[in-house]
Amino acid sequence: MDGIIITAALILAVIAVIGAVSLFIALPSEAAPAYAAVLPVFSGDESLPERLEYLSMKGCGRRRVILVDYGATAQQAELCRRFVHSSPDAVFITSSDLEKLFSEIFVR
Repeated sequence: MDGIIITAALILAVIAVIGAVSLFIALPSEAAPAYAAVLPVFSGDESLPERLEYLSMKGCGRRRVILVDYGATAQQAELCRRFVHSSPDAVFITSSDLEKLFSEIFVR
């Protein structure tokens, strides 16, 4: 019985090591094409805090996060500003500035 438990533990350990190694191998290189994650911020969006929390946890390898103000409330705007302050790859812009930012990112 102990042999089965040890074998199962070894198999799980090998799977965990393979997962960790593949995570670091899969990170985008500097030569990777530009991309951006865009999150529109509307005043009626009740789940914005959860979305920002998810983005902060899943930031591995991302290039840029763009939060676009489409009528955000003052509380949502402050939440977005705090997110941008803690995430160097994030910006909070108005919808009128979106085209200009896209041209800066993708047209080089």
